[in-house]
Amino acid sequence: MVEGFFQIVSEAGLSVRQFCKTLAGQIEETDSTLMDSLNLLLQPYKLSLNSKYSKTVLYHFEAIVNQSLYQDFENCVFQKNGSPKNLDPNQDRQAQFSSFVALRNLSWNEVIRKGTKHYSEEFSKFCDQKMSCIITTMNWTRPWPEKLLQPFFVAAKCIWLLHLLAFSFNPPLGILRVEENRNFDPHFMEDVLMDRQRPPGPSRVKIMVMPGFYVQDRVLRSKVLCRYKSVPKFI
Repeated sequence: MVEGFFQIVSEAGLSVRQFCKTLAGQIEETDSTLMDSLNLLLQPYKLSLNSKYSKTVLYHFEAIVNQSLYQDFENCVFQKNGSPKNLDPNQDRQAQFSSFVALRNLSWNEVIRKGTKHYSEEFSKFCDQKMSCIITTMNWTRPWPEKLLQPFFVAAKCIWLLHLLAFSFNPPLGILRVEENRNFDPHFMEDVLMDRQRPPGPSRVKIMVMPGFYVQDRVLRSKVLCRYKSVPKFI
């Protein structure tokens, strides 16, 4: 189960990134309302959509989307103040794992034929809620085409499966969130732009791209973007 959880975390990261790339590709410069809304979201990070396909802007999109997708992950039914379906903890864990097994191989083609509700009413509500949250956050007014709906479904399914599996453990696996402006700690955080040369000196978290997890006695690090303070040079 632990290795399975690691695998789903990896799939969730890749699927959200793919969804964000597709999302960026759907942004039309003629849609001034959407462009203004997105630039407003990026403004605190001193970015704009003039460079919408840059790696940094895509990481910020990912951070904003993940904030919506992982909201209320700590709750047993993935809802604010939600209560467990089974009051017996053992039964609840078994039910979570059974749902995980039932939905693990659910494909987009099956969803197109019968709809998500046919396979799981809870997962269907989750998809509706998270899509609504992303649309509201970004002030997106146009209908989503199928080429955007499909990667959204894949990303939402990964995170739903991750939640089902996290709550199949005893105790449930905890999510690791990192707030902005916290000192960078390599034990709990991973800088997603480590491929660039890391400047010497202290760094602080600019934004959390994807949360991490406490997996029993191990830590799956949270992915973050950092801002760096340059160290003064003495002549």
